[in-house]
Amino acid sequence: MWRFLRLLLALILAFFLTMIIGGVLIVGALFTGIAIKASQTRDSDTPKEGWLYLPLAGELREYEREAVPSFSIEGFIWGSPTRQPPTMEEMRKAIQAAISSDKVKGIILHLGALNARPAQLQQIGRWLLTFKQKSNKPIYAYGDYFSELTYYLAAYADTIIMYPRSGASLEWNGFVAEGLFFKKFLQKWGIKPRLFRTGSYKSAAESFTEEKYSEENRAQQVALLEDIWGNIIDTIAYRRRIPIDSLRRWTDSRIFFSSAEARSAGFVDTLLPWHAWIRRFIPKGKDKPAFIEAKQLAREKSQKSSDNKVAIIYAEGGIGPEDDIQAENLVPVIEKLAQDDKVKAVVLRVNSPGGAVLDSDKIAEALRSLRANKPFIVSMSGVAASGGYYISALANKIVAEPTTITGSIGVIALLLDYHELLEKYAELRSDRVYVGGQYADFMNPRREARPEEEQRLQTEINQIYEEFLSVVKEGRRFPSRDAVHAIAQGRVWSGVDALDKGLVDTLGGVETAIALAAQAAGLSDFSVETYPEPMSIFERFFKDIQQAQALWARFRAPAQGPATFQMYWEELNIR
Repeated sequence: MWRFLRLLLALILAFFLTMIIGGVLIVGALFTGIAIKASQTRDSDTPKEGWLYLPLAGELREYEREAVPSFSIEGFIWGSPTRQPPTMEEMRKAIQAAISSDKVKGIILHLGALNARPAQLQQIGRWLLTFKQKSNKPIYAYGDYFSELTYYLAAYADTIIMYPRSGASLEWNGFVAEGLFFKKFLQKWGIKPRLFRTGSYKSAAESFTEEKYSEENRAQQVALLEDIWGNIIDTIAYRRRIPIDSLRRWTDSRIFFSSAEARSAGFVDTLLPWHAWIRRFIPKGKDKPAFIEAKQLAREKSQKSSDNKVAIIYAEGGIGPEDDIQAENLVPVIEKLAQDDKVKAVVLRVNSPGGAVLDSDKIAEALRSLRANKPFIVSMSGVAASGGYYISALANKIVAEPTTITGSIGVIALLLDYHELLEKYAELRSDRVYVGGQYADFMNPRREARPEEEQRLQTEINQIYEEFLSVVKEGRRFPSRDAVHAIAQGRVWSGVDALDKGLVDTLGGVETAIALAAQAAGLSDFSVETYPEPMSIFERFFKDIQQAQALWARFRAPAQGPATFQMYWEELNIR
């Protein structure tokens, strides 16, 4: 009887699972069709000549991970904006194409609530400056609201326009990095964090073990913020001709400027609503402004081909078997490019706070083999720290922005002991039977850790740290292990400080890295190709299913020690 019931239950679950998957596929295909149709419509509506339009609001990504244009179900239902801003790769190609294209009259930056790192905005600013210098075409920037970071980008424009009435403002009160600390909360509920790390600056777990920033962490965060703020102040002062003393003084007396106050202070040039200002860009006999999207212009730029190629590999996101950067996906790409005779040099574009040691090491080993065959250059974006630095260290040259967050050479593991929570507050008890050895349930969070277990894990962490130091010593050609250790210990550095410490070779953006790669390969004529290739809608769907299955398997699995120890850097939240 029980077998029959189990079979019946399995059939019912299979039926509903099939219905759900089928429904998701149908809905996915429907929205994919709508997205493709919308993309084709936009392409057909592209004017023969006009202005490169860069709407910069939302999450800024380095490259397009999916072949099908993104489509938001929430936006479709509620009518909210559905477009992401152009990717960094699309902007690079589009701005380059706009320099020499006769059909592009200039650039319009439409700035909103943009989620981007300071180093990414520095990169865009450099592209805009190159555009102005080489083309002599104008750049306009429009915003209803500016943060300090988005205004930094607007400062590269020839003219800045702002919404004139209530609600429009320019925030000007400096930067803050804030951490939330759970130590008291965990103590209240009988949860004990077990922290294993190397270096007093490796601070990602302080949220669980402290009540406030440690002195070491506070010092490194202040140094980072000061470098970023100083760079922004200097750039705005130079481009807008506003005295540096005024820019620094206003942060203590003004939280924000209204649109009228921003104009009086010299931040903006013109006050107009968006719908009124863009009328000047509507051709005679048309009802829409002559705006050319970056995606469309980037396609035209990418049509050039050559037998000599410089490949850009994008490594964006966390590193690990369930993160955006997975060794099983990236290593085959690296190996393929290493064997491709047409690819003469490789640029690795890193925007990663780190992740799993095992995946980081596999990727680094593949890059070591690639470097033996052809030039390998790293271009650091917003952050290349911890595991992000690990996969960068073996490059022939490393290029970083002045405000790139990098370093964090260290290792950390955090486990939460919640046996007291279960026993004292939930009245639950656990028991176990050992076979094979007394450590079969190594670091089980449902019991107190034994001292020898903690020592074994710390020993492993120390060994991984030593391997990290050896990779950096080899790649950056430091004279000794101690020389690396002196600037490691989990500490993060800005790109400027990293250059001074020998962790990077030069300051610049991806175009600098491409030039160095071409120079190292002896190339004068070459094309640039990007990898990994975007995923199709079906690849994306099945990847989501695999991740869901992995999550379910982890949920059902018995407690055990971590399969891979983690190298993590707590991302700096600048606002």
